[in-house]
Amino acid sequence: MRIAAALLAIALTGLSGAVWAETSAAIFARKPDLFHPETGLRIDRQRAPVPEDIPPPARKISALWARKLIARGALALDVYGAAQSRYDELDGTWLVPEPRQSLPGAVWLPEVGRGVLDAALQVYLERELERLTGGSKARAIVVFCVADCWMSWNAAQRIAGMGYLQVYWFPLGTDGWRELGWPLEPVEPVPVPVD
Repeated sequence: MRIAAALLAIALTGLSGAVWAETSAAIFARKPDLFHPETGLRIDRQRAPVPEDIPPPARKISALWARKLIARGALALDVYGAAQSRYDELDGTWLVPEPRQSLPGAVWLPEVGRGVLDAALQVYLERELERLTGGSKARAIVVFCVADCWMSWNAAQRIAGMGYLQVYWFPLGTDGWRELGWPLEPVEPVPVPVD
């Protein structure tokens, strides 16, 4: 019972320092081939244990902090990249193999957390962030995926690099939210603009 209570406390408060977690720098030093040499973003094996940190200016947050930020109007940005998902190049709709349950009010932009984005997905991310924030680089953005997924780590850094000032990485994602007993709701992926 004490272990379960300690794990819940870590999930709620965001306490770090678990002995099994590594820093992103340590993982990069040990496995540099998993990262893009210029951007430092993870390019391979996206589903793996994530680091205990994220380079600034993005900030790592707990489930409780994510919940508070979203309740105060932060953009909840789901970057989950469903296996074998793709968008139709004729109309921009995403063809996903299964429905997605996400945080209440979240917006789902699939695949924008890949280590390298093709031009169409980079434009997609830029346009959607502009639209969703009303052009305000100061709007708080909570970026998440599922637990042990580097796509949210990548996306948070990419978004911060685009000049957004309040970018928060929620590494537990929908898995951590569900484990705390908080509700999830169906979400549809935002279509990719095809010109």
